[in-house]
Amino acid sequence: MSLYKRNIMCRSFIKVSTLLFIAVWFFSYSANSAEKNILLKPFTLAKIYKNISLIEVSSDVKKQLTAAKFKIVGVYQPHNNAKIFIITNKYLLKKAAKSEYGGFGAAIRISMTQVKNDVQVAFNNPNYMAIAYKMKGNLNSITTKLNNVLGFVQNFGGKGLSKKQLADYRYGVDLEGFGGFLELANFKSHEAALKSVEAGFKRKLKNMEKIYRINIPGKNQTIFGVSLKNNIKDQKYLNDQYVMDIIDNGKLRRNAHLPYEIMVTGKRALMLHPHFRLAINFPDLHMFGRHSFGRLLDLPYVYEEFFVQLVGGIWPIPE
Repeated sequence: MSLYKRNIMCRSFIKVSTLLFIAVWFFSYSANSAEKNILLKPFTLAKIYKNISLIEVSSDVKKQLTAAKFKIVGVYQPHNNAKIFIITNKYLLKKAAKSEYGGFGAAIRISMTQVKNDVQVAFNNPNYMAIAYKMKGNLNSITTKLNNVLGFVQNFGGKGLSKKQLADYRYGVDLEGFGGFLELANFKSHEAALKSVEAGFKRKLKNMEKIYRINIPGKNQTIFGVSLKNNIKDQKYLNDQYVMDIIDNGKLRRNAHLPYEIMVTGKRALMLHPHFRLAINFPDLHMFGRHSFGRLLDLPYVYEEFFVQLVGGIWPIPE
């Protein structure tokens, strides 16, 4: 083969290779850009029922959930205009067991909120929750199932966060993220920890009561949902309605934020820090103003004091 022909072939090969490289780079860049542009929001609005009562809607939603093989592990009514079903199923429990603190994502909360003559049905966005709680894999199938069962209008709750932002979310630079737990107590064994927490609920300290208990299969991890309905003249931050009246003032209500959880994992009793637990569902809330975190500055300290006592820990915590 002549030098001329080899040169032509070489140029053609380089040209084709260059075009292939550009094509691969372009599609890879486009895919990454598309993923970065996907903004996740904490809640899903399933449906707005018009001119109907909360009782009627909750009855319908309960039938829909049970027909879809979801287990309702607890029911919470923080005030007269809101009702919340806490649900799980075998698939969700299996996914929760695969990560260290996946138990926080073992339940999804379905809220029904009466707003004037209408009732809003909403729930935690499963994939938002999975990323925020560092669960392994996604919850696409749960998302699809809930959308099919309850409906889908839109996701809501702020402007949205990218997957990268959500994976290491902090409301502020010096504030706690997902791993910044409030350590409530340590016990001799997992069984001793569970026994102490159950005994704490029976004492009804500040009207703190158990809504549900979920045991994560295959590991020593249990989640408890806590009802907070204390008299606001005594400890106002231990009243969910008081807190929600401050932070949940948007057109679409976020009662699926409730209830707060305690985790017993191994010998430890812990909870998500309020700086994270509140902010992850209200990332758009301002720091100051009538409806702001600024009005809840003492809430983390109140929670720590009484949740420690609830589980049977020592208060004040020894230095």
